[in-house]
Amino acid sequence: MRTFNPVKELNKIQKGNKNKIILGVCLLLLIIAIGSSYALYQIKYNKQIIYTKVEPFYSKDMQLAVYVNGVKQDKFPEKSDDILYGGYECEKGSKITFNNNDWSVTLKTNKPDKCNIIFGNKYEDKSGANYPELYQGLIPIYFKEGKIYVADVTSKWYDYDEHEWANAVLIDNTNPDIQSRFYDENGNLRGRQEVEESDILQMYVWIPRYKYELFNVDNKGVPKQIINIKFEEGVSNTGNIKCTYTNNGDGTITEDCKDKDTEAIVKNTDWYTHPAFTFKGTTEESGTELPGIWVGKFESSDPTNENGRANTTIDEIAVLPNKTSVVKKTIKTMFEASQAIETTPKYNLSSVEIDTHMMKNMEWGAVAYLSQSIYGIYTKDGEGCVIEGMDKETCKVWINNTVQGAIFGASKYVYGGTYTGCVGDSVNAVPKWNDDDNSPAKCDSNNVWTKKGVNASTTGNMYGIYDMNGGAYDFVMGVIATEDGTKPYYARSGFSDTNMPDKKYYDLYEFGTEYTTFERGHLGDATREILKLLENADGGWNGEKSHFVWISGENYNAWFRRGGANYFGYYYDEGSRSGIFSSYPEFGKDDLASSFRIVLTDA
Repeated sequence: MRTFNPVKELNKIQKGNKNKIILGVCLLLLIIAIGSSYALYQIKYNKQIIYTKVEPFYSKDMQLAVYVNGVKQDKFPEKSDDILYGGYECEKGSKITFNNNDWSVTLKTNKPDKCNIIFGNKYEDKSGANYPELYQGLIPIYFKEGKIYVADVTSKWYDYDEHEWANAVLIDNTNPDIQSRFYDENGNLRGRQEVEESDILQMYVWIPRYKYELFNVDNKGVPKQIINIKFEEGVSNTGNIKCTYTNNGDGTITEDCKDKDTEAIVKNTDWYTHPAFTFKGTTEESGTELPGIWVGKFESSDPTNENGRANTTIDEIAVLPNKTSVVKKTIKTMFEASQAIETTPKYNLSSVEIDTHMMKNMEWGAVAYLSQSIYGIYTKDGEGCVIEGMDKETCKVWINNTVQGAIFGASKYVYGGTYTGCVGDSVNAVPKWNDDDNSPAKCDSNNVWTKKGVNASTTGNMYGIYDMNGGAYDFVMGVIATEDGTKPYYARSGFSDTNMPDKKYYDLYEFGTEYTTFERGHLGDATREILKLLENADGGWNGEKSHFVWISGENYNAWFRRGGANYFGYYYDEGSRSGIFSSYPEFGKDDLASSFRIVLTDA
C-alpha cells in the first residue's frame, strides 16, 4: 500500500510559493477502505490536491483535529440533523469557513497553526430554563477571563445553575469588516472567536420563563428572603393560580387572584407563572405567551450624544458598558427609540418575529425576582451569597455610584447620565461626583464591569444585568390611571390620547393620592411584595426607597422609575436607599437623572 507523506508535500508547496495558503478540509461522505478506514480530505493550493488520512492532519506547519461533543475523533463526523457545527479554535488566528451543504470546512492561513474544528449536539443547560430565542440578527456570546467570545452553540455558553445567564449581542450588519468577525463567508457563526466591545452595538441577557412561590399575598411587611423559582418549559403555565385585573371605571383596578382549578383564595406557597411572560395589557384577558424575554444588559446610551443629555431626540441606541447613559428625554421619546430598533436595517432583525420595546414595570420585577433567587445572587444551597464579601443576610447587588454633575460650593447638582457598568468600592458606596457638567465621573480601572464591577451584576459575574442598583433611574412603562380610570395619566410623558401605545406596552395602576399605598401594586412587579415596613417611604427590602405612583395637586408622579438613582447617597450620606427593589415615580418628563432599558420579545 502506497503511503502518502503530507510533510514532504507541504514543504514542496511552501518552497514554491510564499503567498497565502488555503487549506480546505472537505469530507467526502464516501469512506474508502484500504487496509483501514480513510476519509478523503482536500488541501487546496492553487490547483493541487493532496490526500491525507482521516486522523488529525499533522505536519511541521499544520495540525488539524476534529472534536464532537468534546471528544477527539478519528474521522470527520457524518452529516446529521443532530450534529451541528460549533466553531473552531486556531492558536495563531487562522480562519475557518464551514459549508453546511457539502459538509466541509476550508481553513485559510498564512502561517503555521494548530486548529481544532468543533461539532456536537446543541448545548442546553440542566436547569430546566428555556433555550434562548436566538432571533435573526441576535448573536450568542460567552465570557472568559474578562473577554467576549462568539458562542459555540454545541458547548457551554450559559448555565443558570451556575449563575451564568445567556447573553447575546446585536452588531452593525451593514459593515462587512465587523460582520466577518462574527460570521464566516457562508453565514455561520465563528464560534469560539474573540470579539471586541467596539464591534458590538447592543448587549442583551435572557430571562427564561418561570413561576415563583408567593411569599406576601396579604400585603404585609415581610423580611427579605430568597425567592423560590422554577423554570417552565416552552410557554406552559404550571403555576396553580391565575390573576385577573378589572378596571372598574372609577379609578380603581381590582386584582383578583385565585386557584386555577378550585378558585380558592390565593395564599402564600402557591405558585404563580410570572406575568411578565404574558405579553398583554394589564386588564386584557389574554396575550402572547412568551418563553422568555431579552433585557438590555446596561442602561441605554446614545453614541451621538456623549454627555447623555444633549438633544431632545435619541438618534441611536447603544447598550454597552463604559458609556454615558442617555437622559433628559421624555418617556415617549425613549419608547419610540426602543421600538425603532426592530426596523433599523443594520441590526438585521425581523419585525415579523421580534418586538422591541421600552421595559415595563412588570418586566423589571421579573429580573429582580430572578436575581433574588439561587439562580441570581444566592448560592445554590441557599445559604450564601455570590457577591463579594456578603453573606445570606446582607446579600445585595452593589451600587453604580458614578454621577454626572457639577459641584458649586456646598451644593451638588445632577447634570446628566452615569457611567454604565461601573461599581463603587462597596455595596452602598456614596456617589462619585465630578465637577464637570459635561461628562460623568469615570469609572476607576478596577471598578469596570469585567473586574470589580461584577458585584453590580444581577448574578455577581459578567453574565448578569448591570445598572439595576444606582446609575441613573430607569423609567419603565408603568403608569397610574386617571381618577375616573378611563386611561393612563399622561402627565409630562409626551403621550396623549392620540399617541399612547397599545395596552400591552405598559402596566396600568389604580389611581391614588399617596405614595405609600402599595396595595395598589401587582403580584410580580416587585413593589408591594418586597416591603419590610408598610406605609414607609424607605420600607423596601434592604431599606431601599419605595414610593408608589401617585397624584396630588401639582405632583404628577404618574410614571414608575426603578433602581434608585445613585445620588440617593448624597441626600442620605450613603447609598442604601438605592437598589434593585427601589421605586421612585416621576412626571415622565425629560429628567436629568432618568434613563431607560430595552426589552426584546416574540412579536
